[in-house]
Amino acid sequence: MSIDQWREAAYRKAFENTLKYIQNLRRTDKKFTIDSLEAMLHTEYDRQGSAWDGRGEVVEIAIEANIAAMQQEFYNWRKETAS
Repeated sequence: MSIDQWREAAYRKAFENTLKYIQNLRRTDKKFTIDSLEAMLHTEYDRQGSAWDGRGEVVEIAIEANIAAMQQEFYNWRKETAS
């Protein structure tokens, strides 16, 4: 497996896991709202911008994937509520 393939596989796995997690929260937790998701998204934005601890590429890939999954679910949820 090449480095690029490894990065893509790591990204895809983190994205899918985060997406499943958010979707499960939406289905099972009545207290989980779109505002909760937005707060989670802002937390990930903060994590993305503060790599002072010298975290590695694996964590950076996971953060990017988490953000993308949360953004997608946030967009879809807003779209659902606008209808």
